[in-house]
Parts: sequence; C-alpha cells; structure tokens
Amino acid sequence: MEKKIVMQKYEIGRFLGQGNFAKVYHARNLKTGQSVAVKVINKEMMMMKEGMKDQIKREISVMRLVRHPNIVQLYE
Repeated sequence: MEKKIVMQKYEIGRFLGQGNFAKVYHARNLKTGQSVAVKVINKEMMMMKEGMKDQIKREISVMRLVRHPNIVQLYE
C-alpha cells in the first residue's frame, strides 16, 4: 500500500476520529519523525453549513494562542 503524503511534509497514518466537518489522522513529520495529528477539513460540508468558515477561523485563532500540556499544540 502506498503511503499518503500531505503538504510534502507529513505521512498520514491511522484514522483517529471525526467531527462535524473534519477528520483527524495520526501522521508523522517526514523530516523530524515527530508524531502529529492532522485535521483534514471537508470543504463541501463546510460550505453547506452557514457560519462554518467563521467557526473554523475562530478555532484556528484560539489554537494558535493555547499552550497547555493537556491540549494539542497547533504547529501549522
């Protein structure tokens, strides 16, 4: 089976879970080997629901600011 590479940087692994408009996968940074979670947004679902674009922007803004040992850090 061929490995899926996204953003020329991450090798996608197993499926971890999903929410209303995105799926989360375990991945590995190809350069550092660091284990990460990658959130893949379903653009079609997002466009169908009013206000989703603004909600996603808010989530990204908040995740950039949060630094806590029990919360996943946003890298990019």
